This record gives sequence, C-alpha cells and structure tokens, in this order.
Amino acid sequence: MEKRYKELRRAMEWSRETAAAELGMSDDKLERIENGKQIPNPQDVLRMADAYRSPELCNYYCHHDCEIGQRYVPEVPDASLPKIILNLLRAANEFEDMEKKLIRITADEEIEIAEIPEMVEIQNTLEKLSLMIEALQLCIEKKIGKGEIDREAYEKELAKYGGVR
Repeated sequence: MEKRYKELRRAMEWSRETAAAELGMSDDKLERIENGKQIPNPQDVLRMADAYRSPELCNYYCHHDCEIGQRYVPEVPDASLPKIILNLLRAANEFEDMEKKLIRITADEEIEIAEIPEMVEIQNTLEKLSLMIEALQLCIEKKIGKGEIDREAYEKELAKYGGVR
C-alpha cells in the first residue's frame, strides 16, 4: 500500500529528488520513508507537512507511525467545513444533555459500578466533541496553507486569546 508521504509528494508533482532537496534529506531516506521501510522522525514529518502544505500529515504520523500516538491520538477526519460544524454542534448538543448526569456522577468524587455505563457514554460524547474541534482546527490550517485564510490576520486574532493552538 502506498504510504501517505508518497501520495502528498506526488500531489505536489515533485520528484523524489526535488522533495528530498526541499526537505533537507537524502533521496534514499525519503524513499525508505515513502515505502514504509523507515519511520520518519517528528522533525521530518513537520518539514513534510509544511513543504507539502498538508498539516494533516502530522495527525497521520501520530496516529499511524508513533507508538504513543497509536494508543492516544485518534485519527482526525478530513471533512468539509460545513460537515465539521454540523458534527461539532451535534456533539455539543449531546453533551449539553449529559451535563447534569456528569455532575451527579462525579459530585461524590467516586464512580460507582452502576454509573460506569453513563460515564462511558459521556466520555464517548466528549471524545466526539474533541475530535470535531481538532477537525475544525485542521481544516483552518489547511485553508491557511492554501492561502484561503490570511495567516497574519488569523494569527493576530489568535494572539488576542493568548495564542491558544
């Protein structure tokens, strides 16, 4: 199966040699990464994500190639902005309905056996909400990379909120 790294390089219409030069690595190393014979290091992935204008590559790496990420980092869906917003609002509404349950379950600082199913349901809803927030951020980063959102204006606005992200 062709690795995502190769797909993104080809989408840029770069030869392996051109990409390797842009990334500051040898052709051989890039070939090994693209063919799944070598796992790239995080710095390589960051350079590829920037060069290929594909911030989603960082999530791909964490979810597929990093041992810690495979356990803790969910794969962020690549979706259109309207779909992300609809799913985000749906998850937020689901959580709003569970707010009182969460307070009741956690008020005594213990989760009883009978409360576990509700707690798992709440956690699942929060995970969906978190995933949609990440998908929204990824969508924005992709639009910045494509020039559809002005980077300077976005970062200036972001700084007003403490530069979160």
